[in-house]
Amino acid sequence: MEITCEKVEQIVVFLENRPGILADLCAHLADHDINIRAITSVEATEAGVIRLILDRPQAAKEVLSEAQVTYTTSECLVVEMPNYPGGFAHIARELALAGINIEYIYATTIPDSGSALGVLGVSDLERALKVDWGR
Repeated sequence: MEITCEKVEQIVVFLENRPGILADLCAHLADHDINIRAITSVEATEAGVIRLILDRPQAAKEVLSEAQVTYTTSECLVVEMPNYPGGFAHIARELALAGINIEYIYATTIPDSGSALGVLGVSDLERALKVDWGR
């Protein structure tokens, strides 16, 4: 398996930090047949910041707007790669060699598949899309 990457629109939702609010958000998206491909949360005292990669981001924006949920969007880099010790180090090193800063990352491996998936906020997305991962 080789390393592949793509530019993806991410939706960033700001939610009150209380029990059930994340369940409500996920259920609301599911009720509109919107699948969550990746999700992460950053804790804050009063509010949470939820980053979402969704299969239908345009539909999700409409659904969130109708529900009066506060959100923003940004573009990020999604990298699929072989899962091996040092795999993410390789990604980080190649980006660093290209002068690209990783501003945030959320990632996971896919057990028994041999692959891993990372969502990265980077300082220069267009340049990151052109990185030669084979070095």
